[in-house]
Amino acid sequence: SLEDAYCAQAKYVTSLMPYYGQRVGYKIGFTGKALQERFGVSEPALGMLLEQMLLPDQTVLPLDFAFQLMIEPDMVVTVKDEGIMAAKDELEVAAHLEQILPFLELPSIPFNKEVKLTGPLLVASNIGARAGVLGQGIKVQATPEFVLSLAKMETVFTDESGTVLQNAPGSNLLDHPLRAVLWLIEELKSRGESLKAGQLISLGGFGQLFPLKEAGKTYTLTYNGLSDKPISVSIHIR
Repeated sequence: SLEDAYCAQAKYVTSLMPYYGQRVGYKIGFTGKALQERFGVSEPALGMLLEQMLLPDQTVLPLDFAFQLMIEPDMVVTVKDEGIMAAKDELEVAAHLEQILPFLELPSIPFNKEVKLTGPLLVASNIGARAGVLGQGIKVQATPEFVLSLAKMETVFTDESGTVLQNAPGSNLLDHPLRAVLWLIEELKSRGESLKAGQLISLGGFGQLFPLKEAGKTYTLTYNGLSDKPISVSIHIR
């Protein structure tokens, strides 16, 4: 059950802390209808981010960095203050966020290929959280115009040749990226928990999960339409 899965996740994350450090935030998974249908869940799910999972822009990693490593165009926001727990809509959420950062998540699926993956099984494994690369952030503006731009923004995922692997609007993520934060607020309230200043939230993928199968690749995620110039993040796979 999902309840059992979250219990297993808590034990699993505790066992990871000696290697990856303390909790610094949350990962939201299953934010797309396709993934929900694929894994038999009806809403998003929650995982934990640990401090050493987060890597700087232009990080270089070996292809065998993790078991069944994948890459996912994502987004991270940082919490400004605990007042966010009272937010009721996207504009109110924006008023309690500090930054938006482009994020290439690197999930690892820690099961043999013959295992049939289900939503609860992935939740138990902390939704595959393994690592992610953060780009330079921009300050969140608590204005209707900026909030609208988050839904209308263009996310472009390319390789080293400039080939576009995925082009998706911000609205692909629950119709608006900040709706993932609204879901998280309600989930944490049900647990008697709250968001804290400085915590990071990975909001989920804008589209597909891409298996990493080839060395010598560079991947870049670019956001267009959030500021006067594009913001991006890259990773090199050797």
